[in-house]
This record gives sequence, structure tokens and C-alpha cells, in this order.
Amino acid sequence: MGKVSNILSAKGNFIIAVNPDTTIFRGLELMSEKNVNALLIMEEGELVGIFTEKDYARKVVLKGKTS
Repeated sequence: MGKVSNILSAKGNFIIAVNPDTTIFRGLELMSEKNVNALLIMEEGELVGIFTEKDYARKVVLKGKTS
């Protein structure tokens, strides 16, 4: 099994981060534009959460909510 450092070096070391006020829809747009499955939620330089496609599917779509 490989090391995380090997995976990260192969994928690149850029991150996509948004602030807590970013809409879910905009977050989904960013994930699509950047071809990523998750966004870091940052506030004043601190990590406050992670939003993933799985979050959207389970907490929005399956509960009949809209973004």
C-alpha cells in the first residue's frame, strides 16, 4: 500500500476552500469546475469543516431539500 504523501504528490497540492457563507449551489459548481469531490470550509484562516458530494446527496437530496 502506498503512502499518503505519494498520492498527494501525484494529485498535486492545491486545495479548494470556501467560507461558511458560500451557498451549497456555489460549492457544487466549484467542485464541478475543479473536478474535486470535497471543499474545505475555512473561516479566518482556520478549518471549520468539510463539504463533500456525499454530504449533498445524503443531507440535501435524500431529505427532499433543495440547494
